[in-house]
Amino acid sequence: MSKSAKRSVAFFLVVLCGVSLLNCMSNREPQADQDSISRAEQREREFMQRQADYVAEHGHGKHYNLQNGRVYE
Repeated sequence: MSKSAKRSVAFFLVVLCGVSLLNCMSNREPQADQDSISRAEQREREFMQRQADYVAEHGHGKHYNLQNGRVYE
């Protein structure tokens, strides 16, 4: 094999390994994103439940009139 052929094969192998590595790393990111999204959704559900419990126990402090935009105590 000539020197240029060896260089071409080596370059091809380096590029192939680099592309494979990038592909592997990009496949792992969606799992981390999914975990983050599921934790955020869980926090949102907990907050909404706490808010609903508070409103059920204490009632609303203010009432909004959507027709005229006024707030009543």
